[in-house]
Amino acid sequence: MSGPQMLETPVRLAAHVRQRASVVPPAPALALARPLDMLLCGALAGLGFVLLFSVAGVSLMLAVLALLALAAAPAVWRSAPWREPVIAVGLILLAYIAVHTIWTSGFTSAAWQGINRYHELMMAPVLLALFRIVSGKRLFFQGLICGALAYAAAHWTGTFWPQLARYLEPRHISAGFGLALCAYVLLEQARHSPRPWPSRIAALFLAVTVLFAVGGRTGHLVLLLLVACAAWLHSPRRWRWAMVVVVPLAVLVMGLGSNAVQKRMADTLSGSQQGLDGTLSSTGIRIELLRTGLDLVGIHFLAGAGFARYAQVHEQSALARYGSDPERRVLLKAQWSRTTNPHNEYLMQLVGGGVAALALFLAWLTLPMLRAGRRSSVRASLVGIALAFALGCLFNSLLMDFVEGHVYVALLAWLLAQAGDAPANAPANASTIGA
Repeated sequence: MSGPQMLETPVRLAAHVRQRASVVPPAPALALARPLDMLLCGALAGLGFVLLFSVAGVSLMLAVLALLALAAAPAVWRSAPWREPVIAVGLILLAYIAVHTIWTSGFTSAAWQGINRYHELMMAPVLLALFRIVSGKRLFFQGLICGALAYAAAHWTGTFWPQLARYLEPRHISAGFGLALCAYVLLEQARHSPRPWPSRIAALFLAVTVLFAVGGRTGHLVLLLLVACAAWLHSPRRWRWAMVVVVPLAVLVMGLGSNAVQKRMADTLSGSQQGLDGTLSSTGIRIELLRTGLDLVGIHFLAGAGFARYAQVHEQSALARYGSDPERRVLLKAQWSRTTNPHNEYLMQLVGGGVAALALFLAWLTLPMLRAGRRSSVRASLVGIALAFALGCLFNSLLMDFVEGHVYVALLAWLLAQAGDAPANAPANASTIGA
């Protein structure tokens, strides 16, 4: 062997070692005892399974994960989740909400309940730390998809089982949102899999369930947005812009044959017309909530009225708007005139905490789209779920709503953990959003 060849072999070996080091789990994961690692993997899989349909199950699994996190405290601390910009801004937002709520409402049970509505912002760093230190973070997503498929099957069963349909009906917003997100992330995972078709078929089943078996407008709109993202990702470069328009239109046309879509469209077209008894459709209620919320923005946009005081100021605003109108005074008898939920997270942040809260929320919402960079295989998923959450927040207070907030934050933490594991020198993927 010549001199140059003898030098080339160790150079290649060193390069191979560096490449392997870039994809192994971070040091804290190697420090976990195997029984603790297995318990954490099982608990994360259990969390994923119940995430879409059981707030009680999520609370139980989070309690278990909190205890296991204490047992793995040194590794959790070394993972330093607060250094992730998305997590850091979320913690600042939570601190602001807590301080502002106590300042405006004092140390009361209402103040605690107002703060607790945003506990997902504390849930995010804990989950990110755990995803970073376990050896089988993939088990969480597998559990999530198993739960999503079971939940989708339940919705189809509900089409001929009235008792089940009545149980599922109040959950149509969270069901449509969660199933649409799962379908999109599953499809994106399939794009990087050597055997993509089982995942693609499962994603199609979830998407069709949202369109035909779940009567939620939010889910339908989020699905159309994610279909546009998927069309961009899966189309040749020169056809992307055309596919972003054509594919969602095709899905919309197909959805016109769905009873669920037809029902929601009829409700939407009914607008704010009052019934004979003075009641409003769900669309009419949302329009009035928006009008009342905008009235409150004009008063409280600077410093905020307080997150625990929204029901109080909303009722005052509704009284000022309808109290002197004989035809609309009947609306004051409706429950929504005293609601704690404006069904718009942007309004909630602006009225509750002022411009500072809204700015922090927008930063927290935007950072995932910028976090991974063009070289990360998870960037498209991060962009997609962040856009979906941003769209959903126009029609619902998604961060304040437990199920939707849980689903988004858990998926966000899982994807951020994957982004941290991605090799820094991975080749750029030309098919990701923004390429």
